[in-house]
Amino acid sequence: MPHSAPICLYYDDWMAAFLSANEALDDDKKYDGTFKNMVTGMGERNQSQSFVDAVSGANVLGDFVLALAYVPDDKIPNEGQKRLAGVAMYSKGCLTIASQRTDWAAVEVFICYRRDESCGPYGENAHGNVLFDESSHESLEDTMTYASTVFEYQQRTHHFGVVLVGSWAWLERWDHAGVVRSSTFDYQQDPAKLARFFYRVAHASAEARGHDPTATRVVKDSEDYKILQGWAAKAKAYAEDPSLAQKDYVGKQFVDSLNRARAWWRLRVVDDEHGVKEFLVGKPTFAAPGVIGRGTRGYIGLSISDPGTPFVYLKDCWRVVHDRSELEGDILSYLNAKGVKNIPTALYHGDVADQRTVSQDFCTCAKSGCAAEVVVETGVQPMQGGNDVQNTDGNHGESVEAASAESGTPLQEKAVEGTGQRATAGAEAQTTQKKEVCRLKTHRHYRLVVREVGLPLKEFPCGRILVWSIRDAIIAHQDAYEKAKMMHRDISVGNILIIPSTGKDGKTSYQGLLADWELSKRLDDYEKDARHPDRTGTWQFMSVNIQNNPEAQVEIADELESFLHVMIYCAIRYLPHTCENVGDFMYHFFDDGVRRGEAEYACGTFKRLIIKTGTLITHSDAQLTFLRRPRGPNSAPLTGADEHPINSLFKFLLPYFRARYMLAAGPEHTDEPSEIAAFFAGRRAAISRPSSSVLQLSQDDLKALAESIKTHYAIIGDLDMASERLKAVWPGSEDRLPDQLQADYKPNKAAKIREKRTAPDGESEGQPSGKRHCSDAYRA
Repeated sequence: MPHSAPICLYYDDWMAAFLSANEALDDDKKYDGTFKNMVTGMGERNQSQSFVDAVSGANVLGDFVLALAYVPDDKIPNEGQKRLAGVAMYSKGCLTIASQRTDWAAVEVFICYRRDESCGPYGENAHGNVLFDESSHESLEDTMTYASTVFEYQQRTHHFGVVLVGSWAWLERWDHAGVVRSSTFDYQQDPAKLARFFYRVAHASAEARGHDPTATRVVKDSEDYKILQGWAAKAKAYAEDPSLAQKDYVGKQFVDSLNRARAWWRLRVVDDEHGVKEFLVGKPTFAAPGVIGRGTRGYIGLSISDPGTPFVYLKDCWRVVHDRSELEGDILSYLNAKGVKNIPTALYHGDVADQRTVSQDFCTCAKSGCAAEVVVETGVQPMQGGNDVQNTDGNHGESVEAASAESGTPLQEKAVEGTGQRATAGAEAQTTQKKEVCRLKTHRHYRLVVREVGLPLKEFPCGRILVWSIRDAIIAHQDAYEKAKMMHRDISVGNILIIPSTGKDGKTSYQGLLADWELSKRLDDYEKDARHPDRTGTWQFMSVNIQNNPEAQVEIADELESFLHVMIYCAIRYLPHTCENVGDFMYHFFDDGVRRGEAEYACGTFKRLIIKTGTLITHSDAQLTFLRRPRGPNSAPLTGADEHPINSLFKFLLPYFRARYMLAAGPEHTDEPSEIAAFFAGRRAAISRPSSSVLQLSQDDLKALAESIKTHYAIIGDLDMASERLKAVWPGSEDRLPDQLQADYKPNKAAKIREKRTAPDGESEGQPSGKRHCSDAYRA
């Protein structure tokens, strides 16, 4: 997998672009000797502290201070053990300055310190133009993780960082399009450059430092604080009365979001039709990890503007700007007007002020004299996240789930140093060399408010409701296709919600909702140029066809296959089964990809094998069987009574897609093994022209199955039969298990080579995952 590399500007250009000068107070001479007394060769902590003392002594920090920053160390088994991560800049009076705890909600600038020049994040020769090598992968991940954590804990448009490697330094500016770094300089020999940066950032406005002016932090004893305190006090009542928590699941979720360790906010949404609306929110129910991409966060919001609708779901994201893209709120309103069932109800939406990313504006190609076009395009790579949707935890599936196409594109490596070329976007090529495409995309800050507050699909109470909820989501997809001529194009586990409803008799019914319509496309546009030139969607749930053919238009069969992948995803994580290594299955089926060229990926081998053979197996080639209840190590041999009814459902669904790919492969691949043919013998009634041979499926049989998934009816009928008409054969809640995927699972690598570190967190909760996504963008 290629690694991201930053855009690089000369130091003076970087400063001029991002931090305006105050030349009256920027005399270089007064900084001479600032770092001459720094301690060296005495351990990272001592060197970091001497750096803090040196900058503090330069009188450049104004109302800010520097303090050592610590994060939990997952390499040391002792609970509470922390490691030095670097140095953080805080406002004076921050309560955590004196403690060994990093307050990510208050960090203004993060300084990543490495005393060994060989482990800089952009290459072992960090002060040269070598921007990346494998030996520095862990260090690069650290800098990205710290920036990501600042974005997660705060309401940010961008974030400034500093990297120190020995006596070398460079500056970074992160936003959701990418990162722009300055050229590298020796801060001990040229201290004015680093001192000038701290002076300018410390004396800049909050907005220039990256704070979102449309988000106001709720402070103690304010009126907003008193309102939220009143709700937080209800936590005890929900804990003591499970029936209350079940009936008022929305209120319970809102109270749970008022985590004392996280900041509370008042967020503003400006709607062209309805005006300004404001909402109080706590901790996001979902936050897509990572900086690059849409950065989606989902909140349960308490409406200040509309007391009659107290709770809503608020999606905050950075949408990719495309020539013909529609705002998600407009899409939802259109679908609502067309009477599409089982989708969220749009209330308010709009871009947030004029906030946009700027990294893409500095994108040029690595070759001297060759300017790259900043184009509108979308590309996704396996094991990348960046997404959106309503979700409550942020562990594996959710991190990658919400990842939309634009989030996985690698940053374009820039070697502007030494070219004499100023980095600007869209400039005409100065030579006859072919233009190269810059994959950084313009993102606009956007908020959407919807009425429904749902539960993530992964919180299904039992297997039957999992199937029922997916059935409802497919009905929504069918309705949108037939009534509104829209294709969703981003089916994922994070984009399906469950709405529970408890009746007067105490019984609970469930409705599935299909959310996150941002990447949907009108069928009329299929005849025009593609809105997104590369494949669109969430890698883990794309069909084999779309993964292998990124420029293909998404068809109904591709979307139905994605729904099947969602069902397998939830079943392998939360239902009993015979798979001994869930992480291994997850990686090879959902996250893996086969490299094709320098930056392109195709479907992984294991996923392609399962879909094209129509048989669920483990990666060790054992039959995968789902069970009605968990089995102990000394249980009797499996019998038919132990098998979960979802096994039969998978056996009915998989052949549809197997037939599709067999036909695409040609007649020479249509011979069936006898055991597969025997299975089809029981399905002849569903095939328009049954074969006379039990041992072999004819071309007509294959065509009939493949034709069945060109519309929604057959799949909806199968799911309805399984979850409603045959509901008596399903087990109850005893088939629902806690997540069987290990908490430290990372989707980017197989088990033996996974990253050893997890994202840091100032508290015990809210730790961002190394992967991406679930569906909290619509938890409403």
